[in-house]
Amino acid sequence: MRQRLEELRQIYVKATPRQRFQVALQRLDYKDSGPNQLIQHVSAVEGFARSVALDLERKSGTPVEQAYNRLRNVGPVALIRDHISPTVQTAPEVLFGSEDWELFDVAVQFRHLLVHEATFLGQRYSNQLIPVCRKVLDKLGEIAGVNAGR
Repeated sequence: MRQRLEELRQIYVKATPRQRFQVALQRLDYKDSGPNQLIQHVSAVEGFARSVALDLERKSGTPVEQAYNRLRNVGPVALIRDHISPTVQTAPEVLFGSEDWELFDVAVQFRHLLVHEATFLGQRYSNQLIPVCRKVLDKLGEIAGVNAGR
């Protein structure tokens, strides 16, 4: 999958503005497409991971504004790896399983590609990556104590 990510980047670099414009229009016309759903799923995990990291910092005595200023521009992988995992004393590969953690990292990279480079992604990739985002979100909910009874 990482190889496909690099292939898409190379396609993007070689594409003309006309081609990118057509892709951008497709993304707007097909709001419920796999690529748009992947963007939403990764973004949901990122926002919630930031909330969990912020809450853990607050509980450790860090003033909330100070913690937020430190965390507000941190991406989802780093939020989990560098802030949540050390606090719960469990590596992300253990928390989520090594395969799911790897796929979540790939999902984040694809999200960046989709958002910043106006490209498209085959449904097959979205179908593999979206469920992993949900698993990561659910596990973060458990860590935060808000996933019970769902």
